Amino acid sequence: MGKKIKNLGVMVDCSRDACYKPEAVEEFISVIARMGYDMFMLYTEDTYELEDEPYFGYMRGRYSPAELKRLDAFAREKGVELVPCIQTLAHLGAITRWQTYGEKCVDVNDILLVGQPETYALIDKMFARAAECFTSRRIHIGMDEAYMVGLGRYLDLHGWKPRFEVLREHLAHISEIAKKYGFSCMLWSDMFVKAANGGEYYPETFRMTQELVDAVPPEMQLVYWDYSHTEQSFYEKMIDGHRNFRNELWFSGVAWSCLGFTPHNRFSMRAADASMAACRGRGVENVLITSWKDDGAESSLFSVLPALAYIAANREHPAGEEEAARIFRDAVGEEFADMLSLDLPDEADGIGTLNNPVKYALYNDPFLGLFDYHLQEGKAAFFEEAEKKLSGLAEKSRFGYVYETLARVCSVMQLKYDLGIVTRRAYRAKDMAELKRLGEEVYPETARRVRELYAAFCLQWERECKPNGFEVHDIRLGGLACRLEHCGRLLCEYAAGSIGKIDPLDEDPLPMEKGKERGEGLLYSIWLNTAMTKPLN
Repeated sequence: MGKKIKNLGVMVDCSRDACYKPEAVEEFISVIARMGYDMFMLYTEDTYELEDEPYFGYMRGRYSPAELKRLDAFAREKGVELVPCIQTLAHLGAITRWQTYGEKCVDVNDILLVGQPETYALIDKMFARAAECFTSRRIHIGMDEAYMVGLGRYLDLHGWKPRFEVLREHLAHISEIAKKYGFSCMLWSDMFVKAANGGEYYPETFRMTQELVDAVPPEMQLVYWDYSHTEQSFYEKMIDGHRNFRNELWFSGVAWSCLGFTPHNRFSMRAADASMAACRGRGVENVLITSWKDDGAESSLFSVLPALAYIAANREHPAGEEEAARIFRDAVGEEFADMLSLDLPDEADGIGTLNNPVKYALYNDPFLGLFDYHLQEGKAAFFEEAEKKLSGLAEKSRFGYVYETLARVCSVMQLKYDLGIVTRRAYRAKDMAELKRLGEEVYPETARRVRELYAAFCLQWERECKPNGFEVHDIRLGGLACRLEHCGRLLCEYAAGSIGKIDPLDEDPLPMEKGKERGEGLLYSIWLNTAMTKPLN
């Protein structure tokens, strides 16, 4: 039977546009506490205040010390350990735009400069704030995905060194700072595993060197993260490989919420079946479930509750949806199956996949058609039925505003999903009547529905998030509506003979990924690369 999961936590991303309001975080903590979770983390890159660092988290909705202390006290009342979750090496791109950091403590890209006194003065302030605001003396220090570490200003100052040496140097400094404030550190394992396995985090054969093992201070806890595999044997192999380290091991799974407006609870549940079984069987007693928001925090904070209930049900033994539904009902007061319907929009590509066609179909330019190759025609009826179901559920749920946002997404998709395909075909056929209809009726109506989506999403954001970060969505959705109106006017002008051609419609759509068949979906969620051909620098 293996071992029961001893520590079960949730981490919520508060650094990718959205900083969640304290009252929303408190509601979330209350729900997961009733599910049986005993740890909670707010992932904060620079979204918290530091002493004498006005540019750290500037205009990002950062948490004040008073807000963090409030949340810490609230979590303790609910029996949940609130653990600070910060970054001490990479993923600090938001601060690198400011000269005060770029000149002093940045190596390259979003990576801090190892060995620099200013770097450790800044990190010391991070630990000082955590010590002031959190009761827990456990801290997650990040340290992931710093693949260019040592190859920028560090290279100029110190010459080339093997990556593990640079990491070891950095961790030695952090270890001393952590001891100063009485903290026990957790950190992601990928930098060390990749260094030993030719840049692969999920290698066919797991290798480890003694040099890399020695680079991680033994008192630190390593976190193996894995979000996309569905085979128990794969997780077992990776857990066994991580046993080469001398450090206490955590496993980090996922409640997918970073692929657009739609959560992917079904896929999260599939992955959890395999990962939780591997953890129980291999004696991994510490599990952290992440809810990332990578590209805009479009999905609701609460949209992943079905996956979290399912994972909680699998804490001690294999469990199915019936037990998850009981836990969900007791914790949320609503029906598990109803909230699983939040997955509906992206199920245009099938149930339980990681494809996210709604994200790239929504922002896919109707003339450029960068994703037209991967979209299927004839989905209007699917989205019409999904809209009806989500609108009906909105009327009876306390999370009605979340269902309503996704209902408006489906309303847009009825027209927008294959709009580029339909437009290009009519243009190639020189069907002027159809182009006139599209320009006068369909494009303006699609833009109108985008504005309805915008209004619903505004309400969702205002319920859950601080105002900072929504400027991103003003630009995205406002820009989408303007682009649709502009393209509609061009179609009308072309149909009327005022212009001789529309250049982008003369080009054929190409696949975004090699080997994909026409109509085969993708996992692709970077807005800039979806909406335009040349991403902004």
